[in-house]
Amino acid sequence: MNIFIFAQPSDRRRAEFEQLKEKRIAFISKAMELNGEEAKAFWPLYNELQEKKIDLNQQLRKALFEFIKSEKEGKSHTENEYKDIVNITAQFKNKDIALDEEYITKFSKVISYAKIFRYQQAEQQFARQILDQRRNRAEEKH
Repeated sequence: MNIFIFAQPSDRRRAEFEQLKEKRIAFISKAMELNGEEAKAFWPLYNELQEKKIDLNQQLRKALFEFIKSEKEGKSHTENEYKDIVNITAQFKNKDIALDEEYITKFSKVISYAKIFRYQQAEQQFARQILDQRRNRAEEKH
């Protein structure tokens, strides 16, 4: 029996997120070919990085949501307010880059740069696969 049948929408989304996370880890693990010692050192750092990125993205989404919500409610924003939201978006991108740089340094202490490169490539390939799958599902619905 499919457990998703009885799950609430948020429960279903959470379960799908966890399932996607597991697939991502398996995909990256295969690409990186980590030995036991490397995996033991790498995955806690990876999880720490992902938590920080999720938090950062939630902060940005909240700021954008509030800005757009106020527009939908009829607020006319000033040029300075638009400037602020554009700058906030750029600041979040810079923080994301800074996180990547920080964790590349941390990763390099436990795995080789060759494996860091494989990790980066695997992240991109996995993201592309997920986008392609979603596009294909969306096209099938139309």
